[in-house]
Amino acid sequence: MSQEKVKIVANLVDAWNERNVDDFLRSFDADCEVVFPPEVPEPGPFRGHAQLRRWIDGFLAAWESHRAEVVELIETDDTVVVMLRLTGLGAGSGIAMEGTDAHVFVFRGGRIASWHNFGDRSQALEAAGLPE
Repeated sequence: MSQEKVKIVANLVDAWNERNVDDFLRSFDADCEVVFPPEVPEPGPFRGHAQLRRWIDGFLAAWESHRAEVVELIETDDTVVVMLRLTGLGAGSGIAMEGTDAHVFVFRGGRIASWHNFGDRSQALEAAGLPE
């Protein structure tokens, strides 16, 4: 595995868990595209750092805590598929959340050019052109 991509993903997860939006955005190309599943309240697409920052700020404001842990990482030439275990506590509701979802990161020039989130592993693998 490319240590560079693994390090970028690890730094991305650390920045998310620390709610450090500046460090999180450093992993992304300035012209990045981010898309979430249609059932998510704000699925995007979000383009560029400014739109991604607005989404992150709004998302994190809804959570008293929200953490991600890498469960699985699969790398191809320019793509990394990551399964994340997510836990959180709603800011207003106090409702606990726990789940796993899949993320496909496409790299360009050492940064993330696109980030697509999927509800399950098989969808992410298919989007990345990988067998189940």
